[in-house]
Amino acid sequence: MNKALLGLLFFVLLQPAHANWVFISKDGLGNSYFYEDTKVVKDPSTEEVSTWQMISYVDRMNAPNGESIYSVLQDITYFCRPGYESFKQFYIGYYSGIDGGGVAVQHVDTSNSQWERVIPDTMSELLFKFFCKKD
Repeated sequence: MNKALLGLLFFVLLQPAHANWVFISKDGLGNSYFYEDTKVVKDPSTEEVSTWQMISYVDRMNAPNGESIYSVLQDITYFCRPGYESFKQFYIGYYSGIDGGGVAVQHVDTSNSQWERVIPDTMSELLFKFFCKKD
């Protein structure tokens, strides 16, 4: 393999984990919320928006297995019909580093979870409004 190709491969592999992540907002604790802009799927027929989100924590947290984490990745769908504002999580991954970096310490298939109502004046409402806004 020539040096130019090897250098390009090295550059691509070392790109930050958040290369396609777009900042949405910070909460009152300073935790940052992002979404993967190439993975948003809007389905007008079902009034749903599916997206991958990342939360990068300021302080160390614990995954359910007790491992230390600084970020989580989630596969979430929002039900955008007025009066039925809710969301459902299908997957969550826990990461040892900020911005989805470090190593994956646990992942959980949450596809059997229930739909949850969006609580007013919370980060879940801000995220709901962000993804369910009319174009």
